[in-house]
Amino acid sequence: MVSPVSAFLLAASTLNICNGANILGIFPTASFSHQQPLLAVSRALAARGHNLTVINTNPNKTPLKNYRDIDLGFMYKEWDALKKAHGLSLQERISPFKIVSDFKNFVDFFCQKVLDSHQIQDLIKEVNGTTFDLILYESLSYSSLLGLSELVGNPPIVGLMTLHPFTINDLYVGNPEIPSYIPSVVLPYEHRMTFFQRMTNFALNVYFHYQRIRYIEPLQEVFLKRYFGDVKHTAYELERNISLMLISGDLATSYPKPVHPNTIYIGPAHIEKPPPLPQDLQKWMDESEDGVIYFSLGSNMKGTSVPAEKRAAFIKAFSQFPTFRVLWKWESDEKLPGQPDNVLVKKWLPQQSILAHPKTRLFISQVGLQSFQEATTYGVPILGIPMFGDQDWNGGKLVQAGAGRVMEFYDIAYDIVYDNLKELLTNKSYKANMMTLSKITNDKPMPAVETAVWWIEYVIRHQGAPHLRPACFDLTWYQYYSLDVIAFILAVILAAITVAIYALKIVVRNFTGAKLKTH
Repeated sequence: MVSPVSAFLLAASTLNICNGANILGIFPTASFSHQQPLLAVSRALAARGHNLTVINTNPNKTPLKNYRDIDLGFMYKEWDALKKAHGLSLQERISPFKIVSDFKNFVDFFCQKVLDSHQIQDLIKEVNGTTFDLILYESLSYSSLLGLSELVGNPPIVGLMTLHPFTINDLYVGNPEIPSYIPSVVLPYEHRMTFFQRMTNFALNVYFHYQRIRYIEPLQEVFLKRYFGDVKHTAYELERNISLMLISGDLATSYPKPVHPNTIYIGPAHIEKPPPLPQDLQKWMDESEDGVIYFSLGSNMKGTSVPAEKRAAFIKAFSQFPTFRVLWKWESDEKLPGQPDNVLVKKWLPQQSILAHPKTRLFISQVGLQSFQEATTYGVPILGIPMFGDQDWNGGKLVQAGAGRVMEFYDIAYDIVYDNLKELLTNKSYKANMMTLSKITNDKPMPAVETAVWWIEYVIRHQGAPHLRPACFDLTWYQYYSLDVIAFILAVILAAITVAIYALKIVVRNFTGAKLKTH
């Protein structure tokens, strides 16, 4: 039995192994909401005494101790310019198959722009030959950026995901892909699918792997050679070198699925105690008679991008509920045309603080994962308007749980908006079901960020934690699916049948011959 003194010394030595670790963060995606969980984890690690160098698009406004930003904030303008040049709009409906088809362009753009930047070129020269203890990596197939790992001693890699995994993310960490009941993250299906849905889900998974093999990985190979020279590992090998995958999600916003010990669902890492509301907004919400409807389409879709006829549908519907107040995120200095007396518009709003307010009755949202998680945390039903990415999937989960409703963007009209508002504001089951999800997401042994920090330090303590790595990494695809075993069994059965038939023919022939001789 370990004595208290020995246990204390062991704990102290374990902490010393981790404290002061040099950690490189690679978070290149120009999306404010998706940056928040990544940065929350990296800041928590700095607070623990680790030394962070973080490539990101949302640098700290004030310097943090042990924390160095590699500022890629320019990527927001580059991303806007690319969308404009290619006619890509995040203000329009994007189908799941187009999302998968265009994913290679997304990866191509971000990797090339980031690696071409003077910020990263300077960093490559600076860190070449140095040693880092760990890499935190935003796992969105930015494989070429992992070329940095070969410059800094090939440390363990911890992947972080700010949405539920794509099928290729499961492949990279060895988790089983079972399209019969694990829906693709870009489809609106729940885990109990019809035959047609299972067929569509299967086809989309196959198509995603085709895109990966045909375009994404070869593209990353080109970038690896261009920016890092003769690297030792392929893009596929670098992705499969992830020691641990941390996913900022949980069963409140997803479905049960089998994962290996190298995959941890930590929950919503960006949730924090919301700051107090500005006094004028606090008073305005407190004084609402029946409650507040909060209308925000997130950081990518803008309220000003909603076509005039669809805005008019919302305005007319809101005016039919005069005892409710509506808080609308409206990114313009111009007044909202036809704005009713019960509607207040602002260019920016503290979303978590608003959702945490006891009078918030409904959230009209695009159903991005971070917004979905915030509404779930605070128990606010959602009227979802999914547009692209994982929003259809999140909307499907919302409906399956009975915690809200989904409205198709193209179908928005006064009567549809009115009917949805009336149902969500008068039927108490939506609130009750969302509170059930709230209990699930809040019922954890420790907060998501603390869970992430514990597991990251675990990987450092155990030098990459190779004991978490499943043996399937060492199998070929046909071994993984036991096709060689099945082929062998079928061959044995076929051989046995063949021998039996041959033997039977001989017996019949001999019996027939003997019978003829007797006559």
